[in-house]
Amino acid sequence: MFKSYYFEKLDNTNDTAKSYPIYSAIYTEQQIKGRGRMGRTWESIKGNLFTSLVVPASADASDYSFIASLAVALTLAPLSPRIKWPNDVLIHGKKISGILLETFNEKLIIGIGINIIGNPLHTLYPTTCLKECGIEVTSKVIFEKLLQNFSDLLLIYGKSGFKDIRRQWLEFAAGLGQKIEVHLPQKNLTGIFKNINEQGALLLETPEKEYSITAGDVFMI
Repeated sequence: MFKSYYFEKLDNTNDTAKSYPIYSAIYTEQQIKGRGRMGRTWESIKGNLFTSLVVPASADASDYSFIASLAVALTLAPLSPRIKWPNDVLIHGKKISGILLETFNEKLIIGIGINIIGNPLHTLYPTTCLKECGIEVTSKVIFEKLLQNFSDLLLIYGKSGFKDIRRQWLEFAAGLGQKIEVHLPQKNLTGIFKNINEQGALLLETPEKEYSITAGDVFMI
């Protein structure tokens, strides 16, 4: 389904992917100008995996956040990963992968970073890498597994929509049924992570009410 393009070094895979056709997969081991969600910078360590997948733009673009994080979790399944809503993949409670979705013209660009040989230290959330977990592997091997898992999930999504993606994603959900803290732009909320709804919003039960949250930073308690 996807055609792959490898680069030894790039400024940013998402920016490069904008000039490539739909169903292209850009990847590199060195990214100079990494960025994360909400305009944050992301330290890109040489030897890690940085990839951007190009799919058709969609009114349900947020669904792809769950597809991508689930693909990462399946790729790292032997390490018992968990997914911190909406799309950060954790190993032993530490972030090993982040995802950034951006739209450009008629394209949805899905940027995925996976820490392989090193991890940023000055971050909002604790981080780890495959090497720290005792796994010696190349970015090319991880990229190929990730792309296969993502392609398989796209076929499932095409046949049954978000329903089956949601079901599988919940099997990896970090903090489900437990107390979490969600940082929103105007306030922080603490409550029980009850579920995600059919649109992927986080359902948080507090003593006052149940919130449906579409954007925020989740912290485990």
